[in-house]
Amino acid sequence: MDQTKKNDSNFLIAIILTTIFMGSSFPTGKFLISLEHVPPFLMGGWRFLIAGFLMLLWTLMTHGFKALIPESAGNKKKGFVLVAAIGLLQTTGTMGFLNLSMAAGVSSSMSSIILFTNPLWLAIMAHFLLNDKLNRWKVISLVLGISGVIICLGLDSSGVGIGLFFALLGSLCWSVNTVITKKVPFDKGPWLFTAWQLFLGGIFMLILAGFMHENYDPMNISAWGWIWFVWLIIPASVGSFGLWFYSLRQKGATTASGYLFLVPLFSTIFSVLGLHDKFSIQLVVGGLLVVLSLFFLNKKSTSPR
Repeated sequence: MDQTKKNDSNFLIAIILTTIFMGSSFPTGKFLISLEHVPPFLMGGWRFLIAGFLMLLWTLMTHGFKALIPESAGNKKKGFVLVAAIGLLQTTGTMGFLNLSMAAGVSSSMSSIILFTNPLWLAIMAHFLLNDKLNRWKVISLVLGISGVIICLGLDSSGVGIGLFFALLGSLCWSVNTVITKKVPFDKGPWLFTAWQLFLGGIFMLILAGFMHENYDPMNISAWGWIWFVWLIIPASVGSFGLWFYSLRQKGATTASGYLFLVPLFSTIFSVLGLHDKFSIQLVVGGLLVVLSLFFLNKKSTSPR
């Protein structure tokens, strides 16, 4: 019994830290893009390239070279194609559009709320592509979540225009990515899967940064800028994923995913405290509806039929 309580406590600490680290990445990225004027794809490219490299290096040091080779259904070529596709969708697509959204003026609190509506779009896609049919509770969750997005974006000027479009594209990229990962197997586990998609996605982002003629002199970044960039790489990327996988091993994907609604909540708190984001009643009401919809979606998905 004592061991069970200890495991429960360890899981709770790990999952809370995971959501805190994930939530912190939004205001941190916004700080670097808006205040340090780091170009969005250049910043994201180096962040994820370094984070993915560190995760691959850890795998090499602990499990050897063979453990580094991605495989899908025993096929190495399919494994590389899969991680490259997910890197393009999840890292380059989702995070690239997120950075573009914040660069276009969307607040970090707003961008996190929009991005974490992806389970709502996934529920619709899963109905048609994964034979995971919509039920009454999922429809209620969708109505709550979409209503929250409309309130946030319809009444907050920071979400208007191209920035809103980018944020929604990022959320949709995440949903498509999830559908692919559910349909195509990966043999080597989530740590290596994440390491490769971060590493390759970072390379794709740097290639795009070159095409977009993004450039930045590292000598221009302040001491705080370097601190927050390192934070993005270590706690917000490697740390959050490491703790996330620990949480998955402790309680499984369904239980752990139920806590992800805390990410936009923490992001909003950090954004208000650190970046002085506008704390409007519209943002509060809309954000709470989105958080409630995600909680409700996960809560009902774990209930017996």
